[in-house]
Amino acid sequence: MIGGTGLALGLERVISNAEIHRNVDVRFGSRSGTVLHYLQGNFGDIRVIILPRHGPTLMLPDRSPAELVQNLGFEAHIWHLHEIGVEAIYAFNAVGALDRDIPLASAGAFLVPDQFGRGLGATVHSFGALAKVVHPSMAQPFSAEHRQHLVNAITSVGAQPITRGLYIHSGPDCFETDAEIAATSRLYQDFQNRVVGMTAGAELALCRQMEMPYALICANANYAQGLAADTPVDHPLVLSVMSVASPTLVRIAEHLLRSL
Repeated sequence: MIGGTGLALGLERVISNAEIHRNVDVRFGSRSGTVLHYLQGNFGDIRVIILPRHGPTLMLPDRSPAELVQNLGFEAHIWHLHEIGVEAIYAFNAVGALDRDIPLASAGAFLVPDQFGRGLGATVHSFGALAKVVHPSMAQPFSAEHRQHLVNAITSVGAQPITRGLYIHSGPDCFETDAEIAATSRLYQDFQNRVVGMTAGAELALCRQMEMPYALICANANYAQGLAADTPVDHPLVLSVMSVASPTLVRIAEHLLRSL
């Protein structure tokens, strides 16, 4: 599992034989990066890896999305998970919604997108010739089987799954402007349940290259800039919503593990 630091901390108590790995250097061809922190253990008979994408510090990220790009952190994460034999990745992601009818995560609703789009400022990630498939098909970007696992887990805790939607990969670290959101909304106007995020697109592209199934649960932490005229989007706003949603996300992750 790849997620926020809060999710990793919440799951530590249910993982047996837990081992924490810190500052793991990872080489992929002539390039290299570092995995700052991850937990490896067991949930019953299942080997589980829990990787907080931004590092182990809860309130302030050890690496922001832009630093993950600059330091090849995304590549290090996915390559290392591939190296140690991870068979599938479930990712948890805070996002902003382009559609006002998507409830906030604090209301107990979570999107499991089936479509992916590149947004303004989207970064480029590739293993190049090292990839199992240099040019993977994106006809079905997210694994249907593993998406269903997430939908079932959301339902099992009494939360509301939104089973179809579009994840749009936007550039880090700044939130989008009113103009960018307006342009992105026009670009993808034929799609429903649209959200923007800074991290999952990189993970998805690299997983597709390595033929690792990837499914994503999106927690709507805010309505995108300009949709709520009296509420500018900023980090405290995101944290306030995610602090309410985080316990439910931990319960969803627990139920997911029980179902595998």
